Parts: sequence; structure tokens; C-alpha cells
Amino acid sequence: MSLLESDEPILFRELRLKGCLDCNFAVKKEKGGFTVKGIVSGSQEFACSRTLELFERSFEVEMDALVLQEQGLTQQEEDDGSEDFFKVRVPANQKEVDLTETVRQLVILQEPMIPVKEEVE
Repeated sequence: MSLLESDEPILFRELRLKGCLDCNFAVKKEKGGFTVKGIVSGSQEFACSRTLELFERSFEVEMDALVLQEQGLTQQEEDDGSEDFFKVRVPANQKEVDLTETVRQLVILQEPMIPVKEEVE
């Protein structure tokens, strides 16, 4: 899956993406749901904290999500647990899952707290 700037949902505008956001996932059926594992990669534009000069920074981060199908749920819910993976709960009869928010959070978590442009010698 690849997301171009012209296709980006409003949810992704804060990420300062330059070009495509590439997502490569594998899905495996598990008891009660499935796992989604893969790589999210792309490039972002930041303002250097020292010089205020704009620069691009590439990233590649692993995604590990557990999707649980549960009886009694009426809509998809995301758990904000402290595990090493994302957990999404969906109604048992739901045939698809929206991982947009999970991917957005993953990109935000990998961003530098203080972006600094690397010096090229």
C-alpha cells in the first residue's frame, strides 16, 4: 500500500510527509482475530532546531498489531496499552479493519523530539 500526498487523509497532514508513505504488511490469522506485521517507511520534512532550515528525514519503522474480533462491540476500538504492539478490537462480524490511526501513531512515535539537520562534510 502506498499513500500519495494528494490522497492523504486529513489525519495524516500533521505528519509532514514528503512523497509516499509506504506500508508493507503481512496478515496472519490467529485465534480470536489476526496479527498484522510489517514495515512503514517514508520521508518527512522538518525545520532544524538550530538553523530553522527545512530538511528531509527518511524513516523506516516496524509495525506489529494485534486485531481482536470480539462479540458485543458495535465499532472498532484501539487500546492504548503499554505493550510492544498495537491492539485493535473490532466487532466479531466486521470483515475489515481500519489501521489508519495505528499507522499515524507509529509515524509520530518515531519522530525526533528535537529535529536537527545533519551536517554534510
